[in-house]
Amino acid sequence: MHAEAKKLGKTGLVWLRRDLRVHDHPALAESLKDNDTTYVVFVFDSEVLNPIRKYTTVDTRLHFIAESLAEIQQELNKAGGQLIVLEGNPITEIPELVTQLGVDTLYFNRDYAPYATDRDAYVSKAIQDQGKLVRDFRDHVCMEPNDVLNLQGLPYKVFTPYSKAWKKTLSEQKSEPDYTVKLTKLGETDKYPILDTVEALLDLAGFQSSPAYLKGGSQAGLTRLQQFAPYLGQYKANRDFPALDKTSMLSVYIRHGCISVRDMLSLAMSESNVGAETWLNELIWREFYQMIAYHYPHVKGHTFQEKYRDLEFPYDEQLLQAWKDGMTGFPIVDAAMRCFNETGWMHNRLRMVVSSFFCKILLLDWRHGERYFRLGLLDYEFASNNGGWQWAAGTGCDAAPYFRIFNPTTQSQKFDKEGKFIRQWCPELNALDNKSIHEPHAPNNSSSSLFIGNYPAPIVDYKSRRQEALALYKSVQP
Repeated sequence: MHAEAKKLGKTGLVWLRRDLRVHDHPALAESLKDNDTTYVVFVFDSEVLNPIRKYTTVDTRLHFIAESLAEIQQELNKAGGQLIVLEGNPITEIPELVTQLGVDTLYFNRDYAPYATDRDAYVSKAIQDQGKLVRDFRDHVCMEPNDVLNLQGLPYKVFTPYSKAWKKTLSEQKSEPDYTVKLTKLGETDKYPILDTVEALLDLAGFQSSPAYLKGGSQAGLTRLQQFAPYLGQYKANRDFPALDKTSMLSVYIRHGCISVRDMLSLAMSESNVGAETWLNELIWREFYQMIAYHYPHVKGHTFQEKYRDLEFPYDEQLLQAWKDGMTGFPIVDAAMRCFNETGWMHNRLRMVVSSFFCKILLLDWRHGERYFRLGLLDYEFASNNGGWQWAAGTGCDAAPYFRIFNPTTQSQKFDKEGKFIRQWCPELNALDNKSIHEPHAPNNSSSSLFIGNYPAPIVDYKSRRQEALALYKSVQP
């Protein structure tokens, strides 16, 4: 990887992965600048999709990706080009395509997930073994995993010093190269059909149409970025209240690269106030977790902190299923899970509430919760999902201490005081007043006689389970 050429060839191939856009795109901009002809390809990765196909052919994330690809196809078509879309293992598909098209140089933007780094190393070696060139670029993050290290040259394990060093590095960086994309000199081929509809793209991937809660594509992402901009200054004050809908909801767009990290950073740096600073810190958290996953790949399936490696959570299938179904008897947890099940989206405050409840009240292994989110989150990203779950479980780097346990009732009373979010997703509780809705089955609840449909009583006793959790964690403390 990182191979540079003294003299680039005349034909380039740009491999799209998690950068589904044609603006502010390093790999695409450089290939168009360097070559007489540029081809563009996307591969539906069978290694990723085969496990999903085993249990479903309906996945809203694939629909989101297909919408993004259809938009790219239309943009390239307008400029006289074509998006080549394949299905298979990129390890074989990309080198074969390079040979078929007579490509001199493969271009792509780097990915830092464990699977992606291994895949890209295989592909790069295969291309170089053909005597061809490979050029890859920083794109998905502002700071790559080795860009921000401590004074000993080691990766940080705690967010705050990492964040300070990240900001210092940013202030010292030279200006970014110009990655403006001018869609000219594009290649097309009759060897592959032009797939320009969502249905045709999904059919190739082996999935059915199932529209996502959020529309895919750069135009939708940039529009949402513009819509959020007026609320940036109030982000810190408003971000914890799910009923307000004042978060950006851009995570799915940055995860798939429909907008660039530079689009996000530009907005964060456009104002000097506590809201913009808070939003910038969220971008840095994202890069912190990507750095952790890159340097400590054992977090895939294992606790970051060694002292928790042997921590055994009790397993209860009924509790797990009740949590998944949004039927725990804790309204804010249930509202969050029902919203997630229907939309693939969950507000960040609620992610913390439901994951803390899962690990430290239901006493379920964080890996089960991480997997359920992985299967359903529109914005699923290994590093952030893993980091968030290990933070909640107290097993990760810079994790919430084991004795910090979110009380779902007080969280609900504080961040959904009038029960608006709860009423939206737990309509059987609509008749309850603003106080009773947080604890509908409480003995002293003045509204307890009101009809609440089939809403369950709490499946566990919060106070006793909290004590069990503290005892469990204390048992492995040094």
